[in-house]
Amino acid sequence: MKIVNFILGLATAIILGALINLGIRAFYPEPIAPVYVSYPAPVPCATADTKCQATQTAEMNQQNTQQQQQEKAYEDQMSVYDRNLFIIANIIGVVIFAVGFWLIFGTWGAILASHAVPIGIMLAGLWGIIYGYARGWGSIDDRLKFFVGLVIAVIVIGGSMWLIQRHQKQNRQK
Repeated sequence: MKIVNFILGLATAIILGALINLGIRAFYPEPIAPVYVSYPAPVPCATADTKCQATQTAEMNQQNTQQQQQEKAYEDQMSVYDRNLFIIANIIGVVIFAVGFWLIFGTWGAILASHAVPIGIMLAGLWGIIYGYARGWGSIDDRLKFFVGLVIAVIVIGGSMWLIQRHQKQNRQK
């Protein structure tokens, strides 16, 4: 039975974690990278034709400038997207983690034969938090990362300690 519980918990964590990623992508799509047009190679100019060479150089410089502007705009959009994704994924992760705790200790706790599914839900919440940090790491101010990490640490560590104490208390009463 322990193997079945482990598999149920792991499957719950994987499926719910994948749903977190899919849901974020479905309702908050990632910016689309620019597509760079591949221009044909210019017709070679005569060696002494400086006007032709200057025109080709100007065209190439204009194309490069345009591509650099598109790339900069895309990078700026991705920075904002990653920052927002950090916030969204962490909020969803904390909420899902809290739901897992509620399922263990709430009214559902007595109904569930095993705690594998709620623990899987809690793991999926942790996955959402890790995913948010991984995506938003370079786009978030260190103070915000620290504050969010501190809140999450208090919730996860405090909740885990409470869970362990409650489990030990139940085992002593048996």
